[in-house]
Amino acid sequence: MSSHSPSPTQRIAGFDLARGLAVFFMILIHVLHFYAIKPVWVTNFGTIIEYLGEWPAAPVFIFIMGVFLIYGNKQTFSQGMKRAFMLFALGYLLNFARGTAPMWLSLEMELVTLEQLGGYTPMTEFLVIDIFQYAALAYAIGLVLKHTLPNQPWLWIALATIIAFASPYVWDFETGMPVVDELTKFLWGHYHYGTAFPLFPWLAYPLVGMAFGHWLSKPDAQSNLFGRSFVIGCAVLLTGVTITISNYDYHIAHPLRTGPGSVVMITGFVLIWLSVCRYITLHVPNNPIFNLLYFWSKHVTTIYVVQWILIGWGLMLVGSQQLNLSQTIASMITLVVLSDLVTRAWLKAKNFQFNRNTVITQ
Repeated sequence: MSSHSPSPTQRIAGFDLARGLAVFFMILIHVLHFYAIKPVWVTNFGTIIEYLGEWPAAPVFIFIMGVFLIYGNKQTFSQGMKRAFMLFALGYLLNFARGTAPMWLSLEMELVTLEQLGGYTPMTEFLVIDIFQYAALAYAIGLVLKHTLPNQPWLWIALATIIAFASPYVWDFETGMPVVDELTKFLWGHYHYGTAFPLFPWLAYPLVGMAFGHWLSKPDAQSNLFGRSFVIGCAVLLTGVTITISNYDYHIAHPLRTGPGSVVMITGFVLIWLSVCRYITLHVPNNPIFNLLYFWSKHVTTIYVVQWILIGWGLMLVGSQQLNLSQTIASMITLVVLSDLVTRAWLKAKNFQFNRNTVITQ
């Protein structure tokens, strides 16, 4: 998800702030969806969490991934492809750890029945196509474009536009051949078929991010690029709103598989959001909250895995969608704190093992 970690001189605090906030919003919406009863979703609190967990979260992650595919990235093509493969494999390892294992154990311990799972099984949990699988494929495609169409930001934006507007025409296309249809789920599958992030239309965001990264790499770009991005983002957002109101249901579609108008709106919002985050970091003194968010941003992949494992296994304790409003809020606070503490403990243990091995080899 982070795709690349620039050196300290290359890091842009605005990106770290946006990505750290995305981690926070992501945990909140996951707790809401998995732990809270449905009436909590439609409360004012639930509605706010829904909004925070959508546009400022996954689209921001993916856009920034595209940025750092170009900006400050010195990887070779083979190194990048290796990273993409590892991310893809990590996606299925996470599926097993957060879904398959606890669900299977819950069935064996008779905590739930297959009927109560509503058609979901340990195998369906393993085969879910989530953000890691999508990010791996998007990263690999971005690498190919970077090396076959180098320094072509307008072509990348044109391709993103085509993907956004063509996506609804290929959604849910099936050949009738199970193996082929299982593979095409990566391209245009639906959430109810086990695809949370299909390439069509989600590939549009990292492609625009790559163009942003290209312009960001220019000398002295940071001094004026973010200001221009704010203005352009407002224009793009307004354009998306105009397109969407022409056929609301078609362009809104589903939060995890949006229509063309929504893709344009969200792209505009991301440009505005990153510009605002950049402005905040330049004009608000550094503080403990910023440092916490920067830490989450730097270790975004680790904390993403940790929070999902905690949520997946926590379902064995609290059940699926069983908590009222106050219990949901308490669970959100608990999961945020635990995710941070476990991430820090993991990193500390990892560094200890690395230092220990280094001493032994010396």
